[in-house]
Amino acid sequence: ESSLKYNNIKFEIDIDKDCEVLGYPREFSQAILNILSNAKDVLIEREIKNPYIKLSLKKGNKFALIKIQDNGGGVSDKVKDRLFEPYFTTKHAKQGTGIGLYMSKIIIEVNMHGFINVENSEYGAIFTIKLAL
Repeated sequence: ESSLKYNNIKFEIDIDKDCEVLGYPREFSQAILNILSNAKDVLIEREIKNPYIKLSLKKGNKFALIKIQDNGGGVSDKVKDRLFEPYFTTKHAKQGTGIGLYMSKIIIEVNMHGFINVENSEYGAIFTIKLAL
């Protein structure tokens, strides 16, 4: 949070308080932090005016739905299909290894039997994570 404040990025959280999922808390938090860190990097790199990141968690009957969205302009169609591949990075060689989103996908889909994807909105990227309750 301090890194977001330092970079003047508004961070909004909208969470259903009574939502609880089973899994690996440390791995799960690492996956979430990786997505947030990537969003922060894009907002800074692209010098977005009034940058923001919103994290929402909604509880359904059978699933929890987590969305992380930003106003960083979205993910290029050229790289969208490769975003979760190992060693694929959109950053310069010294800044990224391409392992973060791949590991996030493994944590969410393999270890926690969930689902993760990315799509673009009018303003930026939306990462959606779906986990069983």
